[in-house]
Amino acid sequence: MPSSRRPLSTSEQAVLDHLDTYVETTADEERISHADAVTYLSEQGLTRADADELVEQLLLKGYLYEVGDRLRIPPRI
Repeated sequence: MPSSRRPLSTSEQAVLDHLDTYVETTADEERISHADAVTYLSEQGLTRADADELVEQLLLKGYLYEVGDRLRIPPRI
């Protein structure tokens, strides 16, 4: 069955990979706040505006979910 998610751009894939690493190494219960994600990505060399935009795109495409004030990365298949 093909994935129902829209394909990721190279930048979106890189951001998702960075967030995956961040969550695996530092976050509790595989969740981080939106602000923490943007801060972390800006520390990786993105501007805050670009980081925020890419996180929003990942949310819209279903690669991230917001649960309350936290972001969650669902398991990748």
